[in-house]
Amino acid sequence: MEFNIAEKLAFVKAIDKVILADLKVAKGEMVYLGQLMKLLDFDSAFVEEARKFNMKQAHAILEGLSEAKKHSLAIMLHEMAYADGDMAREEIKVLFSIFEGAGIQIEDADDSFEVFDLSGVYFKSSEHIQHYKDRSISEKNREKIAIKVEPHIEGKDGYTVTTFRMNGFISFWGHRPELSPKHMEVVNVTSEKSELKGIDDIALKGKDIIPHSSYGLSIFHPGQQIEKITLYKHHKNLEIEYLK
Repeated sequence: MEFNIAEKLAFVKAIDKVILADLKVAKGEMVYLGQLMKLLDFDSAFVEEARKFNMKQAHAILEGLSEAKKHSLAIMLHEMAYADGDMAREEIKVLFSIFEGAGIQIEDADDSFEVFDLSGVYFKSSEHIQHYKDRSISEKNREKIAIKVEPHIEGKDGYTVTTFRMNGFISFWGHRPELSPKHMEVVNVTSEKSELKGIDDIALKGKDIIPHSSYGLSIFHPGQQIEKITLYKHHKNLEIEYLK
C-alpha cells in the first residue's frame, strides 16, 4: 500500500503521539517503530518533520484516507499502544482521540494482529527442501538445521541471521555454522509472515565474498507459532524451505 508524503507525515505524527502518551518510551515500542520505519520508509529526521504538524492538520489528512488506509492506521496504532505488553490509560485516550478525529470506527481497531517478535528466533528444522528455481526441481534433505535470528550482533540496526548444522559431531563450543552470519532488515510484517532481506556491509566492499543482499528470509508464523522458514539465496536462484 502506497502513501503520499502528507499521509505519511500524518501517520508518523499519530504514531509518535501514541509512543509519548504515557511519557515513557519502552523497548517494545522502539522495536515496533523500527519495523514501521522499514515498512513505511521513513527515518528519524522524518519523525522530527512530523512533530511540526499539529494534530488538527493530521486529523484532516487522516479523515480523507481510503477505508483500507484507515484500517492499516488503526492496526498500526493499536499494535504500537500494546507494544510494551500493556495499554496504559493515557494511550487509550490518545487512540480514541485519533480514531475520532480520523473518522475511524472504534470496532475497526480490534481487527488487528499481534506483532511477531524477531529478537529471539531459534527454529530447529528436522528436514528441508531445496527448490532450484532455474531448473524447476526440488530436493528433500533430512539433515537437522537450526535457524537463528537475533538483534544485530555488532549493535547495528536490523538483525543477524545464522544457520547451524545439528547432525553428526558437535564440538564443545556448539553447533557448526551452515550459513555464516548475515545482516538483514525487516521489509514486511503481517500476522502470518515476517520477511527480511540482506544488507550489504560497506566495510566488506570489494572483497571476494557473496554480498549479504544476495540473501533473504521469510518466517511463516500463523498464530505466533513458527510453521516453517524459507531462506533465499538469490545468487544461486535457490530457495531452502526449512520444515519442523
